[in-house]
Amino acid sequence: MNISGVLGGAGGGEFNVVSINGHGTIDGSLDCIGFVCNGRATVNGPLLSETVEVNGSTSFNGKLDAGRMRVNGKSDIAGPMAVRDFRVDGHAKVGGHLSGEEIEVNGYLTVKGNCDAESFRSHGCFRIDGLLNAGTIEVNLMFAECRAKEIGGETITVRRTGNGSAIGKLVKALVFSQDALVADAIEGDDVRLEYTKAGVVRGTNVVIGPGSEIGLVEYKDNLSVHTDAKVSASKQL
Repeated sequence: MNISGVLGGAGGGEFNVVSINGHGTIDGSLDCIGFVCNGRATVNGPLLSETVEVNGSTSFNGKLDAGRMRVNGKSDIAGPMAVRDFRVDGHAKVGGHLSGEEIEVNGYLTVKGNCDAESFRSHGCFRIDGLLNAGTIEVNLMFAECRAKEIGGETITVRRTGNGSAIGKLVKALVFSQDALVADAIEGDDVRLEYTKAGVVRGTNVVIGPGSEIGLVEYKDNLSVHTDAKVSASKQL
């Protein structure tokens, strides 16, 4: 299926490649090997595809299953969404639960449900209304605040990067952003946090770095608190 102009009300079905370079609306489910949007697309039904690439603007009003998905533009997914390899360089919004193996955020990701992955890495901004759960979680705070209601994983690392340069300071001053991670609770085996605000942090080995404000830290083996961090209470389990 190739849409180069304006097409409304096209039917779904099974295709090799669906390519939209204009403005298209597809009513029905899509089962394809590749889905590419360089224009504007709306899919009113579930999408099953090995690869999905969004360089323009898309609205997926149904369940989305993909092997690999890249969002370089803007994409709204009603959800739920399951993808093996998900990378966001633009803006992606998931209305339900998001599950995957590798999730990388370099732009802006919002998830209204839970987010489950084997690996979650962020150099951008994310808002997760539910639980962020992954084996490895790596958050590099740049110029914006990141939020999740709860965070759980084996290895959790939060650090602040990109603010030392003149360009970084200028961007921060222009957007008035607070580069911090905010969560109600964080729990993992090895937890290393910088510039994090959390009510409770639990872990086997916990390092609370500079700029952090933690209500309660519960740890099993080791706890280290930076002099530029605030911990209201700590308890060894």
